[in-house]
Amino acid sequence: MAPARRTAALLTPLVAAAGTAAGVLVLFFGQRALAPVLAGGPGAACTEPDCVLGVGLWLIVGGVIALCASLLAGTVFRHPDRPVRRGLLIALWCVAAYLVESVVLWILA
Repeated sequence: MAPARRTAALLTPLVAAAGTAAGVLVLFFGQRALAPVLAGGPGAACTEPDCVLGVGLWLIVGGVIALCASLLAGTVFRHPDRPVRRGLLIALWCVAAYLVESVVLWILA
């Protein structure tokens, strides 16, 4: 294997994991800032801090799972010609899945 291919093989999972970590952190801290508004809004089933704590724990678990999934997908679906593009695409899908999870969690809270 040529040195360029080895670099490309490592670049895809690294870009995927870094992009996913950045996206998940932005979404997590944004939701953390909006938690009082999201939990105590009109028609909320539970306005207690326990509900927000449960959602926060699931968001942390979901973020770790998204990061692990992006690293695994970056390793499995690496592309020798366009490693950065493939890594960013994987990160986009993992962050989108995290966003869907967080929307579902806030609706259920």
